[in-house]
Amino acid sequence: MNNHVFNKLASGASLAIMALPVGIACFFFGFILLDNPCAFCWQERTAMILIALTALYSVRYGLKPKYIAALVWLGVYGAFMAAVHTSINLGSDIGQGFSLKIMGAHTYTWALFVFVMVLVVVALLMFTLGNKFPDNAYGKKALDPLPKYAFIVFLVVIAGNIVQAFTQTGPAPFIGQDSPGRVSFNPQYMSWELDHWPTYAPNARGAYAIDNPDIDNWQQTTATFSSTPTLNLLNETQLPDEIKGRVTAIDYQADAKLYALTTSENWVYILDRNFKLLTQAQVDGMYMLHIEKLNGVSFTSENSLVVMGFNKAYAELILDPEQNWELNYRRFNESDVGMGETNRGQFSTIRAKTSYSLALGYSDKLDQFVTVTTRNELADNLVVSRFDKQDMTLAAESNLKGLTTLPQISGIHIEDAQAWILNNDAGEIMQLDLLNGQVSPLAILPQVNNPQGLLIKDQLVSTVSQINGKNILQTYGL
Repeated sequence: MNNHVFNKLASGASLAIMALPVGIACFFFGFILLDNPCAFCWQERTAMILIALTALYSVRYGLKPKYIAALVWLGVYGAFMAAVHTSINLGSDIGQGFSLKIMGAHTYTWALFVFVMVLVVVALLMFTLGNKFPDNAYGKKALDPLPKYAFIVFLVVIAGNIVQAFTQTGPAPFIGQDSPGRVSFNPQYMSWELDHWPTYAPNARGAYAIDNPDIDNWQQTTATFSSTPTLNLLNETQLPDEIKGRVTAIDYQADAKLYALTTSENWVYILDRNFKLLTQAQVDGMYMLHIEKLNGVSFTSENSLVVMGFNKAYAELILDPEQNWELNYRRFNESDVGMGETNRGQFSTIRAKTSYSLALGYSDKLDQFVTVTTRNELADNLVVSRFDKQDMTLAAESNLKGLTTLPQISGIHIEDAQAWILNNDAGEIMQLDLLNGQVSPLAILPQVNNPQGLLIKDQLVSTVSQINGKNILQTYGL
């Protein structure tokens, strides 16, 4: 490439970045329209400024491998920050987002476009260089008009950004706001914040990480509601020894007289009313959609059911004598004849996005699936979510009301629009109104050990405890 041409291209690129995205954002959007950048915006703007500066360095001192490396690094860093920034609102309804829009897209979306174009231009530059770098350095020589204008524009735009940054964001250690107000030079309305410095978390999700539900370590606590009556334990039934893992959920289909169980090892078991094992399958949680450890099961008919992992991913299963492991090779690690998988999906929520669920139920009357979240270190509330069976899409959500503490909910039973949920911490059954989220006390189950799953039929309440390594179905009179 001709040295003169390269210097013009590099100067023009620097001029374009500083005058257009950075300059317009600072002077027009910032000082005229009073649009204030957030912490992400400052990250993206800083990366653009450094890209423009690197282009000018390659003009003054000549193109060097370290400048190419800097451009690639800054392009990748800026694209990452812009992608994270954009992803915050990717799932929003049309027209929703932050700040101003250009041609229908919010400004942070255009930042992603700019950084991708930087990487594309660098790649094209490397293709056209041939086998050696150009000897294009001006050194101490006078600059041509275009590089000179590029340097001048760079300094002017930098000056404007310095004014905006130090007045609206503040000097170190202050950092940008998450949702800034309008630009103002009145100290009364300036917002200097320290809230958004990054924090270390040993998880790729960073500050949004939560621990997986721990169903193995149980520490019994007092009940959520005081003066709750205690039920009488009527009998205990040991479930078949063939069951592998800790039972995590249970449901019963009255017409077919069948029980369905899930376990911590992703097994699904179908038992008759005498608890004889009829068929079984181990769901491959890594196939297609990732399904975590199964913690929910619900019949939808005599021969169909849905199982759910604690990450709210589900599998729709069918009971059919023609189903076998060969037909379900990609879905099951192992299985007997009689059970197959027809579909997988994910229950997508609004309030419960950063929560796991250990409870899945189905309401015939509402024709909806129901999940209830369990506590975690980020949640301020527990959430009940309802999903239409027809399209498995969220129909309604509400925070649970009436709770003074956040228990670990490990089971649910539903009849019509009324549900009963199991507080694993205290072996406590609570009533839940599915339409408004109101929780009220019902009863305490004595002599339980880390109870999982809840079943109510014929005025009897059942849950599964693990006692001496055995899955024990405990039944109480209601």
